[in-house]
Amino acid sequence: MASSQRRRPATRKGRPVLTREIIGAKALEMAGAEGFRSITMRALAAELGVTVRALYNYVEDRQEVIDLAVGLMITAWNPPELNPEAWEASVTDYANSLRELYRRWPRALLIALDEDAPPASIHPNRLIQLDRFLAFLRAVGLSLPAALDVHRHQALLILAFALMVDHRTDQSDGVDEAERAPLVPEMWLTEHSDLDIPVLREASTFPTPTPDEQFETLVGTVITQIRWHLRTAR
Repeated sequence: MASSQRRRPATRKGRPVLTREIIGAKALEMAGAEGFRSITMRALAAELGVTVRALYNYVEDRQEVIDLAVGLMITAWNPPELNPEAWEASVTDYANSLRELYRRWPRALLIALDEDAPPASIHPNRLIQLDRFLAFLRAVGLSLPAALDVHRHQALLILAFALMVDHRTDQSDGVDEAERAPLVPEMWLTEHSDLDIPVLREASTFPTPTPDEQFETLVGTVITQIRWHLRTAR
């Protein structure tokens, strides 16, 4: 049973002590960097500089730690107002809010691979925001099946982008953006100079779009998909 009724002082003799929020925040930090599998009670205690026994004064078990971390991540998301009359701008702002959230804790996004989350652990805000976005798409003029199609497409694109582009870029501080993720690194082509791949060699001479430019294109595909559904429905 969750220990949400437990209370502990924020400080003791002028020094900060553990709180459930501190525990959840550290767990989310670990998950964002290494995935949820990196979170054990022993590893978490070491990161916080406390004993494992101290953790159990605030949480019942590891699952509660995971729930705290996920709850903090979901409540950190602050999606914009969605206006069906200016739906293209709303879709863009919504996608940007997800991108901002995802790049804060990229490896935490793989929770579905790392954890077997019980239904009760799903944060209500996740359901509320999904319902809100689907309602917005229906107000734009999409059927519910079409709205679900758009949601799935957008969710997969932004998730992949966060892990494959933003995460790599954010780990490459000091590297020129145009050289961060070329389609094919020059050393690969040099190593395989005997291969007959003329189109790929020509493609490698084009500049690599910046992450922001790539994300703008990504959002454009979602907007194009919505337009297609609107035309099809007429």
